[in-house]
Amino acid sequence: MSSTILPGNPVIRELVLLGDSAPGRRGGRTVVAQSHCEIDLASDEGLERCVQALRASDERLAEQSDGPYDWQRTWVERNGQGGGKVVFDVAWYDEEFFRQKKDTFLAPGHLAMYANIGAEDGAVQVTHWHKVD
Repeated sequence: MSSTILPGNPVIRELVLLGDSAPGRRGGRTVVAQSHCEIDLASDEGLERCVQALRASDERLAEQSDGPYDWQRTWVERNGQGGGKVVFDVAWYDEEFFRQKKDTFLAPGHLAMYANIGAEDGAVQVTHWHKVD
């Protein structure tokens, strides 16, 4: 898709998924909250497994035009030693769903998924942003 080499830093940033940025995907839904997610992975294989898992989920979400959340752009930041970081955001369209599900990334099923892709303990960082009226 798109690559950027960050100046002064041996990291290559590659856009791998568009998520709700794809034309027509968001429709009339309004974002009420956003979660910024970063997953550090020690190997290129881990990066690929993570992107494959996100791509499969992204395809399912693309079929739900009225879903309560969606992925936004997903980037891979590769470092020169192998591995790197997967960076993506979650757009939340339903206030109550956000409140109920915003910490799902800490649930046992998600923790097992992180281990499966090669993420070590503490490798997943999530920051939530909430719309203020």
